[in-house]
Amino acid sequence: MANGYEPGEYLAQFLNQLPQMYYAKKSADLQRERFEYYKTKDAEAAQRKELDKQYNQNVRHWTQLQNFAQEMPFGQQANFMRKQLDTLPQDFVESQNLSKFIDNYQIIEDNEVDQMKMYDNAIDEDNPGKVRLTASLMGDPKRSKQLLSYAKTLESKFFKQKPFALDKLNPTEQRRYKTYSKLLADAETAVMQAGMPGISKEAQLEMVKSEPYQAAQAQIPFLREKITPLLAKGAPIIMPEFTYSPESLKALTEDPDLMSSFFGSPDDDMDAFLLSQKRLPEPGPEPGPEPGPEPEPEPKVAKSLWEEDKTTIMVAGPGGVKTPKTVTGGFKLKEDVPDIYKGSKGERVRQREEASLYKDIQAYEDEIAKADKNIAAIDRAMQQLSGKPLQTAQKQKDKFLKRKEFYNNKLSDIRPQYDYIKKPKR
Repeated sequence: MANGYEPGEYLAQFLNQLPQMYYAKKSADLQRERFEYYKTKDAEAAQRKELDKQYNQNVRHWTQLQNFAQEMPFGQQANFMRKQLDTLPQDFVESQNLSKFIDNYQIIEDNEVDQMKMYDNAIDEDNPGKVRLTASLMGDPKRSKQLLSYAKTLESKFFKQKPFALDKLNPTEQRRYKTYSKLLADAETAVMQAGMPGISKEAQLEMVKSEPYQAAQAQIPFLREKITPLLAKGAPIIMPEFTYSPESLKALTEDPDLMSSFFGSPDDDMDAFLLSQKRLPEPGPEPGPEPGPEPEPEPKVAKSLWEEDKTTIMVAGPGGVKTPKTVTGGFKLKEDVPDIYKGSKGERVRQREEASLYKDIQAYEDEIAKADKNIAAIDRAMQQLSGKPLQTAQKQKDKFLKRKEFYNNKLSDIRPQYDYIKKPKR
């Protein structure tokens, strides 16, 4: 054969080399696929690296904005951060939910601003009761403790006052006080000498008829009238009374702006403040209805949800004869009570209502006791006053009388509700 090959040798040689050719092609394909894979992988890694770099840059930028904002005064921080969102990519702002973060930060910041205002106002306050209430509304325990300490300091200043301070009078008033007090002391001594024990009636009669005694007797009312306003001016400053009711406190805590206005004002009467803001009904009797047709009589309301739990039992008598006997054992709900009070769930509702009504009753009774205390103190002070100071004291007394009437009316309204719902005790 040509070239020394026998017939069929080419085919045999091709078949022998065919596996090698297949694996060579397979290896080349695998190398090509591996090359394409790593090429894509490297591209993705480079892209991911670039995205991570951009993300880290955005985080650093946002952190710098936050740190800068926190150096600004409260009330400006959230608005500053909100305005700076435009300097960040929108997809970063959305993925990190930064708008929601700033909204929540705004709420916290506004609350902190309100707390700081209340604290600053309380530090300038001269009413210990108002300072103590402010302390109870502080979210920061440190501020609350500082305000309580300040309230104690204020109270100690009131308690340490002298019965009479001459330095409260101006120089002219001091000279008058010294003159009037000496003359009054001399006049009262002259009058008292006539009533001293050991002096005979004849001698007392002579002293009463004497000119010095008559002059002293005539001078005493005049001197007391002159010295009374000076005593009032030099008397201890009465610690201001801070008053509020559960209704007024609830109205205030539900309205942050109203609360800020009250604690920033010189008012010591929360109810009066809210009345001036037309947030509470005017205390006192409400105007009656206009004349018209007689209304239908309202159905009578049961005085209590409860009735005695009575059971009839048979008792053996003489000769073994059994007779019925009614036994009372505690109390049970009446059959016609509202469905809301029935069952174990209804009992929990009733207990909550009973506790709430009892708390209100105690609050109203405390307010009435405070009013009585102030009225008694004013009555004592009025015995030593005259003229304009007496008129001012009377106005203060009328104010507390009106307050007492207001809470007495509240008490009259709420007691029947409490008696209706509370469970009787044997």
